[in-house]
Amino acid sequence: REGGRVLISLGQDGRKVRLSVKDTGIGIPEEEQTRIFERFYRTDLSRSRKTGGAGIGLAIVKAIVQAHQGTVTVTSKVGCGSRFTVTLPAGEETR
Repeated sequence: REGGRVLISLGQDGRKVRLSVKDTGIGIPEEEQTRIFERFYRTDLSRSRKTGGAGIGLAIVKAIVQAHQGTVTVTSKVGCGSRFTVTLPAGEETR
């Protein structure tokens, strides 16, 4: 979809840091949102063949985030885009 946008925001809530990536893309069907973090899972095989990709990227993101005691979530609506949010513990300040 041409003319799409990606918005990135970063914030801190107490002892947690939150990174959010929101797009205006095609969105992810609700029934598939629980599976998109699985290795090699692709939501629409016909679309995946056109755009490429092996379905491993979000699984890697999830593994890295969990290794740092964080979480990654998605909210999405078909036709309206998606928002991925990574929440991590805030590090200690050093001087």
